[in-house]
Amino acid sequence: MEELLRQILSRLDQMEQGQQQLFVGQQQTNQRFDRIESDITGIKSDITGIKSDITGIKSDITDLKTTVSNIEGQQIENSRIIHALRHNSEEVNAQLHNIGHNLDVLTGKAATKEDVSELNAKFEVLNSRLFHQEAAIHQLKAVK
Repeated sequence: MEELLRQILSRLDQMEQGQQQLFVGQQQTNQRFDRIESDITGIKSDITGIKSDITGIKSDITDLKTTVSNIEGQQIENSRIIHALRHNSEEVNAQLHNIGHNLDVLTGKAATKEDVSELNAKFEVLNSRLFHQEAAIHQLKAVK
């Protein structure tokens, strides 16, 4: 009977040790769950931050789209202005070319001071001859 009692006590000790090991295992499991919960809380916080960042990025993208739309409108307007300026420049170049051509024509037709002086001298010579010829004609008529 003593032997049986020892076996029972031995088994009880083993059961207590097993129960103690289970208790330690449960504590370790609880600690792991606590760490997992802490990690999940950190991940949730990170996700909340990421969502906030994404919201900010979406707002920035909306602003960029508006800015790009405005830039496109301004670019179209600038292109039209540049086209009009280029057309005007071509017209001015054509007018300048025409003025240059007209100036060449006028320069060819215009007399210089020397030309005018020379013509005045010839005119005076011709006037003098005409005067002498008229005087001679007048004398011849008077003699008749």
